[in-house]
This record gives sequence, structure tokens and C-alpha cells, in this order.
Amino acid sequence: MTTPDELLDVGYVRGAHGVQGSLSIQLHDPASEVIALRCDLIIAPRTGAKRACGIVSASETPGHAGRWRVQLEGVSSRDAADALRGSTLYVQRSALPALSDDEYYLADAIGHRVVREREGVQEPLGVVVGLTSNGAQDLLEVEWRDASDRPVRWLLPALPGFVLDVDDERVLVDVPLGMLPDELETP
Repeated sequence: MTTPDELLDVGYVRGAHGVQGSLSIQLHDPASEVIALRCDLIIAPRTGAKRACGIVSASETPGHAGRWRVQLEGVSSRDAADALRGSTLYVQRSALPALSDDEYYLADAIGHRVVREREGVQEPLGVVVGLTSNGAQDLLEVEWRDASDRPVRWLLPALPGFVLDVDDERVLVDVPLGMLPDELETP
């Protein structure tokens, strides 16, 4: 079908919504317009092959940022919809608006290491595990493991002053004092 580099991971199927085969989906980026653009969604079930499905209808779920009720071509029963629970949703990058050189899709940061540079050395600050929004700005959810190997999450504004660069492996950041977990705050 397509190579992984041609696809953008935009969300996942939460489960069935109603009895007519609609899906409840959650987008990684609550502000994403991918559903409004009516791009074909590529569904990657936990088991089985990926398949492309056109959007028949879609509506936002009130009170839940990034959550949508979507009817897809070829999914016409609650059982068929529920069988897709946990599936990853992709869109073809070619169906999305072009990016400028200094832009990136927020979903591209998921799974990347977060680092800051100090005196030519890259300090690890965690891994981007998700996206959220506080209503005013998009935030990267970063998970870091403390000295006891417990996961600690912190939020990073997805703004140019904080995110300096995003490439295929890492997110380079400049984070002011007071934004990091205590163990990461070094003088």
C-alpha cells in the first residue's frame, strides 16, 4: 500500500459509537483538522492488514478535545466498529497541506527523544508520548524516568521559543528553569 514514511499517525480508534458502525476516534492533536479535510483514513488494526477507508460522516464529540464520531466506508455494524478498537489511524502525507521548512506535524514528534544542548552536550529530557492542549496552545507530553525508574510526565509548549528543531530522531528544546521535573533542573 504505502511505506511508513508516507503515512502520518493521527490517532486511534477508541471503540464503537452507537449501533450503526460509527467509530469513536481520538486524534493525537486535538486541534487537528484532518477529519474536517475528509482525508481517507488508513486503519491499522492490532492484527491484520492496513486498509484505507473514506469518511462518510464525522462530527466532533462535545466536551472531549480531539474526539470524533466517524462513519467510515465499509464499517456498517457495531461489531465491525468494535473489532477496530485500538487500531492506529493514519493519513497519507500527500493528502495534507504542504509544510514550510520551519514547520512540522505535532504527531511527528511522538516517540522522539527530547534533548537540550548545554555546552555542546545533549542532555536527555525524556520521550514525547502524546499531545494535549490547554486551550491556548498545543503541548507535547514528555515522559522521563526518574532515578527510581518511575515514569514522570511533564508538558512542553509546542512553540518556537521552546521547540528549536524536530528531526527524524529527536526534539531539540530550550526549556527555562522551573518547567522541568526537579531531578532534571540542573543549575
